Amino acid sequence: MTSGDIKIINDMSASLLVMREAGKWLKDSGKNPNKWWQLQNLTPEFLLQFVTAEEFYVVTINGAPAASAVLQITDSNQWEFIDGNTPLKALYIHWVCVSRQFAGRGLPTLLIKHAEKLAQAAHVAFMRVDTNADEPKLRRIYESNGFTLVKVLNEGYRNTAYFQKTLAKQEK
Repeated sequence: MTSGDIKIINDMSASLLVMREAGKWLKDSGKNPNKWWQLQNLTPEFLLQFVTAEEFYVVTINGAPAASAVLQITDSNQWEFIDGNTPLKALYIHWVCVSRQFAGRGLPTLLIKHAEKLAQAAHVAFMRVDTNADEPKLRRIYESNGFTLVKVLNEGYRNTAYFQKTLAKQEK
């Protein structure tokens, strides 16, 4: 884990800084990022077509943007190939990324735990995330945080792993 003054806040601008750094790193390292991680799409103009500004979260360490994710509660049919015509209300975790200078400090786990608190407060029973199925480190992050693999889907340019976590019911 990490030390210092750690906060998780809504801040689209700071979140986008971390996302763009991650997108550049993916491109520069030859990881062949999908359209969601291409720099020309990591802009408010593109992303706000799919999410709201309030759904951008950033972990700051001593005021510096360190990690980011979009946490979206919705019952839209984002997983139609699994849910069919009956969409499941869930908290979807998108665009999880960490600034390279803060890598290896467990920041994705902080974001996942924050997402779980948001889901429970909204009485949402499921959290969902997808990632590149051929990235074992990313898969381990989700598996170690209680997510189970639902499906691997070949999307032509990559295999995508879809994970879900069922949350304990809250007493009212």
